[in-house]
Amino acid sequence: MEPYFTFFRKLNYTKKQYSSFALIFFTILFANQSIHSQTVVEQYGRLQVNGSHVTAENGDKISLAGMSLFWSNAGDGGDFYNSETVNHLADDWKNPIIRAALGVKETWDGGTGYIDNTQAQKAKIRTVIDAAIAKGVYVIIDWHTHAAEVYKDEAVAFFTEMAELYGNNDHVIYEIYNEPINQSWNDVKNYAADVIAGIRSKDPDNLIIVGSPTWSQDVDQAAADPITGDPNLAYTLHFYANTHKQFLRDRALAAMNSGIALFVTEWGTTDASGNGGYNEQESEIWLNFMIDNHISYVNWTVAHKNEDSCVVSPGMGVQGLINGNLTTSGIFIRNHLIARAEALSVDDFSIDNVKLSLDQNPVKDILSINSSIVIDNLIIFDMTGRSVFSKNVNQDNPKINITNLNSGNYILKVNSKKAFTSTKFVKL
Repeated sequence: MEPYFTFFRKLNYTKKQYSSFALIFFTILFANQSIHSQTVVEQYGRLQVNGSHVTAENGDKISLAGMSLFWSNAGDGGDFYNSETVNHLADDWKNPIIRAALGVKETWDGGTGYIDNTQAQKAKIRTVIDAAIAKGVYVIIDWHTHAAEVYKDEAVAFFTEMAELYGNNDHVIYEIYNEPINQSWNDVKNYAADVIAGIRSKDPDNLIIVGSPTWSQDVDQAAADPITGDPNLAYTLHFYANTHKQFLRDRALAAMNSGIALFVTEWGTTDASGNGGYNEQESEIWLNFMIDNHISYVNWTVAHKNEDSCVVSPGMGVQGLINGNLTTSGIFIRNHLIARAEALSVDDFSIDNVKLSLDQNPVKDILSINSSIVIDNLIIFDMTGRSVFSKNVNQDNPKINITNLNSGNYILKVNSKKAFTSTKFVKL
């Protein structure tokens, strides 16, 4: 098929004029979608466990990439618990999920944790929750401790209160045990049962996430003896790319194949210590694994501590985040989140009120379109407006081989019975 702008060239328009027409064309092409732009939560709704995946409310498989705040009871991370941080991450980083890591009680916190300073810590967490809801992004309320069962009564009371306050908001996710260490899986299950009951007394259906022993790496134990009776329950997997490699990916995949859903609520680009250098290669392997397997993931961490895993340069504070004073890891993560947001564009992709979707985005080799209507033909444009691929398909749910396309951003136009719709995708 001839490119849409061939006739402009035939009229001897200059390259600059041609580019202007291309810009106008794509502005018009997406005008309707822009008018009806949605927040992240409006698009995906209340996250649901469907089999071995945490999906959008309508069952679509998703892989959302977000950020975790640092321990709320730590001086070099707690200062980021404000709306300014949440707003900047949502607007500039295109961050769809923020994790509020409520520091419960640590020997090093000087009595600033939730157990010893309840109202101050609760206020910090609620500030982040309120800001996330206002921005239309998801918020994970994380009971951030390695000994949650010691504070079970406090956890039940806290999560019951949060569920009563926020349970009507699709934005809210409850992470009730950050990282057990030497506890048995049975210990974790017994703790979780009471906390889950407290949440469900006020909120019957928002997503709950539970940790597992050995810093939330023993997901195989959870898969072998899962918590029963709650249909919207997932398990967290934590990893650090420079320490945890193929063995943990194999374990995660086996757990999912056993039928449990995973959500990576904490991962880092470094050693498990938070230092040891930023490992881009291993981080990319993990990112591709999570995208390919439709696992959502939240990076550790928004803080300015002198650790390689922190995204803000040491000592630069919230203004360092706002002004782009980022670590090497921070630059990498920000770029990744922006690219993922582009790939998971919230533009409306539908024809005559029938929603279409891409099976995966970014796409490696096969562009798979989920549709309940017959698609007559499709066209792929590069970002200059040039048609680089077209095909008559005359079927629903077409699968197209795009191996020959270069890596980059593209626009897919789908035609059906003289109506059309468009969306953006990324070719890996």
